[in-house]
Order: sequence, then structure tokens, then C-alpha cells
Amino acid sequence: MRTFLILGALLLVPSLIGLFRLRMWTPGALSVGTATAVAVASLAGAPHPIRPVQDGTFVYETESRENYIQVTEDNGTMMLSLNDGHAVHSIYNPDQVLSGGPWDYFMLGPLFGNHPQPASIGNALLIGLAGGTVAHQLTLAYGPIPIDGVEIDPEIARVGEQYFGMTEPNLTVIVQDGRYTLRTSDRAYDLIGVDAYRQPYIPFQLTTQEFFQEIDAHLTDNGAAVINVGRTQTDYRLVDVIASTMKSVFPNVYVIDTARYDNSIVIATKSPTALTNFATNVAAQPEGSLVRTVGDAALTTGNVREVS
Repeated sequence: MRTFLILGALLLVPSLIGLFRLRMWTPGALSVGTATAVAVASLAGAPHPIRPVQDGTFVYETESRENYIQVTEDNGTMMLSLNDGHAVHSIYNPDQVLSGGPWDYFMLGPLFGNHPQPASIGNALLIGLAGGTVAHQLTLAYGPIPIDGVEIDPEIARVGEQYFGMTEPNLTVIVQDGRYTLRTSDRAYDLIGVDAYRQPYIPFQLTTQEFFQEIDAHLTDNGAAVINVGRTQTDYRLVDVIASTMKSVFPNVYVIDTARYDNSIVIATKSPTALTNFATNVAAQPEGSLVRTVGDAALTTGNVREVS
């Protein structure tokens, strides 16, 4: 709001100059101009009522160079919203193991491999770190594995550390563009996750065939790419386009529709795999483990399918 008021004030100045040069400067115009300037200045500097974009209690807001950021809290759960607030970008409750959202599904990437065994990964790269929900879930599932988390907005990273428990010692926060990180890194990862597609704020440089080729080049032989794609209950066009583009790069691509929120998880494997592996590998996980719990939920309530 303050930004718009400042822009309005800047537009007011040349208008008043124009009135003066056209000799239309009258006491009435002077009064209106003065009153408008005072009103703009007072509104820009005064606190204004806050309306949280998500249900719950308003906790914090700020405006960074990239985003308008809000944090709300509902029954002990912190939620991160950006810009118009149509989507929750991160969620955190220190008393809950699973988030209940699409971020839990990132741990399922290794379950499409060819050999039934307890799932494991040695490291991970996350592009679109936000408040660190995926990093938190991967750490709970696989232990303190090295995780590189890339977030382009430093203010979001700071909010994640302050309000979302993004303080895992195994997480290295990289404030950078995700595409640049891939191009300048020589590391290989067992899992590369992307959580950056929120309509209408889609970074199109992270949707191209060239981008997925760069991901493929940074995966280990048994690695998997896991992408969170927002959608509506009926509009799957973005999911279909992303999955189709990934299929032009990877031998096998799968889609899991999440049970909560309108999201689909697109998973691509570096080496050839099969859809039948997923159920077999879910059953091979220890009873009660987080990976088994999320895998069973995907099989029970999600639509797990292969992209042809």
C-alpha cells in the first residue's frame, strides 16, 4: 500500500507543475494539492489495518524486493503466504511430524527405483526453499543428510529461520536464483526438488526443457527429481505441461495428486523405472516410518500414474 501511495504522490507533483505553467494555479487548486499531499504523507507513514490472507492470527508482514510476505498462525501451525495469498508456501508446527500438505510427498522420490529396499538418499538440492518445509520433512524422513536449499528472496529465508524452524544444521541456505545455482555447481544429488510453481507467479526459466536437462545432469544414477505443481481441482494444464516437458528429458515420469491442497507432485527418475515399483517399495518400508506413512497415503487417497 505504501508503494502505491508514494507512486501517487510522485504523479501529483508533475500535475501541480502543469497547472502552474498553464496559469490554472488558483487558491482552490493550491488547497486541494496541499490537502492531497498531506493525506498521502499521513497514510504512507501511519499504520494501517492488517487483513491476513490466510485464516488464523496475523503474526508478521513485510515487503521485500521480490514479494509481499505474510505469516499467520492457526492452532499452533505457522503458515507462509506470498503476494495475493492464494497459496500457502510453507507450513510448520513443532508438535506435528508431518505437515499434511504436498511438502511431505518429496520424500517419495526414491520409491520409484527398481529394487525393493528401505528408501535412503545421501543428499538433496531444493530449489524454491521458502520457509524450509520440504527440508524439514526430508530431515525427519532420512536423517541429517546434507541439503542445499536455494531461495531467491533473502527476506523469505530470514522469515523461515525466525518463524518456521528452518535451523537444521544439515541445511545450507543459498540465496540465489535456482537456475544459476545449477549452472555453477559441480555437485550431484540423489534428490532434486523444485517448489516454485504457483500461478500466476511462475518462474518460466524453471519450466523449460533446458532447465530439466540441467537437473538431469546433476542427479546421481539412481536420483530423482520431485516437482510440486499448483493447480485447481479441475484445471491440470500446468501439471500436464510440466510433466510432458520433463518426459522429453527423463526416461520415466510419474504424477501423484495430493489429498490435501490442490497440488500434484511430478517425479522423474534419472534411470529407467516402472510404476509397479512404487507400491512394492512402499510395502518394503518399515511399519510406522514417515516414508511408509506418506507412501500408503499416496496409494490410498492419491492418483498415482505414469506419464506416457
